[in-house]
Formats: sequence, C-alpha cells, structure tokens
Amino acid sequence: PTPTPPPNTRAMAIPPTITTAPANKAVNVGKTAAFSVTATDTAPVQYQWRKNGANISGATNSSYTTPATVAADNGSLFSVVVSNGGGSVTSNNATLTVRIPPTITTQPANKTVSAGHTAKFSVTATGTTPLHYQWMKNGVSITGATGSSYTTPPTTAADNGALFAVIVSNVAGSVTSNNAILTVQ
Repeated sequence: PTPTPPPNTRAMAIPPTITTAPANKAVNVGKTAAFSVTATDTAPVQYQWRKNGANISGATNSSYTTPATVAADNGSLFSVVVSNGGGSVTSNNATLTVRIPPTITTQPANKTVSAGHTAKFSVTATGTTPLHYQWMKNGVSITGATGSSYTTPPTTAADNGALFAVIVSNVAGSVTSNNAILTVQ
C-alpha cells in the first residue's frame, strides 16, 4: 500500500481585514496630510496607497503622507489596498480637504461724497468658504459691519479723511485689505 501523505500542517493564509480605515483629513494649502490604516493580517502583508483610484508610486507602508498640498488636491480620495497570500481588501475612501486662506482680489476703493450722503465700500475675496468680513474705520471694528460691502451712515465733515479697511477671514487664515480713504466735501 502507498503511504498516506502527512496532512498539510501549514496554516491557510487568511485575507486581511481592515480594522481602522483611513480618516478624512483637512489641511491648509501647502501642508501635508497623513493617512494611515490598521489591518489584521497573516504576514507578510503588503500595502498600496491610491489617489483617486490610481496607485501612488512608492506608497507601500501602512501610512502615507502626501507631498505639500496644492489647491487642486482639494476633494482627492485616498484609499489603500492591503494584501497578503490569502487575498486583498481595499479600504473606504478618505477625502482630502485643502483649505485656501482668503485672498483679496479687489481692494476697497477711495470714495468722495458730499456731507450728508453715504459712502459704500466693497471688497472681493476668494478662498475656502465661508468667508467672514469685519470692516474697520480708522483701525476700529465697526459693529455689525460683517458683509463684503459696508455703507456708512450719512457722513459729516468730521468723517473727512477717515480710513476704511476690512479683515477677511476663514478657517485657513485672514487678510486685511488696504485702507480706502473717505473724502467728505
């Protein structure tokens, strides 16, 4: 009789299971974002990170740190494929939010009005929304002046030469406009 071969004593490789998926990240433009994954596995295990479904060259560890972010990275999706001899599993996508500080694209302009009339100052800014505005007169915040434009009360001769500026802010930072001069005739 032919001897029966010994039973296979090598354990079957079990596919990995992701226990902690990569989390969404929000960073200011120019900063890096770090993603990580935790998986239960039968060694050896391999990792391959992806950005928007495409493999990232050299990103083969349990964590991945992006290069310095640019505005175009906003909304990118990061995932990781974890594999071993038993199979592979792909994580859920983690979304990268890149926050852009405000930039003033149109500064407030100087205004000339007759006494008793109002003057309207406005600013145009870009950046991650929502943008917040705080107008100032001669460096002092104006209560309730929190829109992208500000209209003065009826002016008096005492307002001649007043300086108006606005601070534009968001989650990524703030910027102060140039001063606009009010001339009251």
